[in-house]
Amino acid sequence: MIDFAKRKNTKKRLTNSKQARRNVKREPIRIRFDKRISLLVFMCVAVTLLVSILPRQDWLPIEKIRLTGNFKHLDTAVIEKQLEVYLGAGFFSVDIQQIQQQLSQQPWVKTVSVRRVWPELISVHVQEKQPFARWSTSQLLDSEAVIFDADSSQFSDLPLINGYSANSSELLQRYVRLKQQLSVQDIELSEMIVDSKGALTLLLNRQLKVSLGSDNNEQKIRHMLSVYPSQIKARLQHIKTIDFRYSNGFAIAWKKEYLEKIGQLPRGSKNV
Repeated sequence: MIDFAKRKNTKKRLTNSKQARRNVKREPIRIRFDKRISLLVFMCVAVTLLVSILPRQDWLPIEKIRLTGNFKHLDTAVIEKQLEVYLGAGFFSVDIQQIQQQLSQQPWVKTVSVRRVWPELISVHVQEKQPFARWSTSQLLDSEAVIFDADSSQFSDLPLINGYSANSSELLQRYVRLKQQLSVQDIELSEMIVDSKGALTLLLNRQLKVSLGSDNNEQKIRHMLSVYPSQIKARLQHIKTIDFRYSNGFAIAWKKEYLEKIGQLPRGSKNV
């Protein structure tokens, strides 16, 4: 037996449920985008496509190259000639690293900075080395102990620093320490030479040669400074060399003119 009345009630409930679902207001799904991020993404994609599609070798040719820096010794004509070959190269295809490496090979060049300036300019800034001392007749030493090729005869006012040691930085530091010690007595350190055996020879005030040998140099320098005011300074113009390689003192070699003046034969030395 089928209960129709019950079925009728069930159908009515189902009908009411469907009607209720129809009456529910559905909200549309909205996706929000940040306009700034969207614009940035669009620009990046556009630039990437533009650079990849256009012929890069000759697109936006370089029309100008700007060279800047404070130059005293650097031959700018040589650098300008090296840079001329990059005129007409593509703005994006020009090899910045190659330019830096090429210019850095110049002896007087310390650092090179190269950058592109939109839309047709290459800016090159060169820092020149600062000579600190002469190293040999054909080389100089800069303030960072870098040895580079140059005609040192044009820099006779600079001190001479040289040694068989490959460590130029150590020699430069040693020179600076000695210069500070000697400056207390107003002594100019004109030359500092270290030979293959480590023996140290100095030239003071551009005229007085001092041999210190390879042992106990610090002690010998203190000894020299202690006797300099009383025994050396007043007679400096008459002294040729001073030899501190003795264990119990030093020897002075007088100039020939001075020995002749005082009536002594120029035998060369007097122990003190």
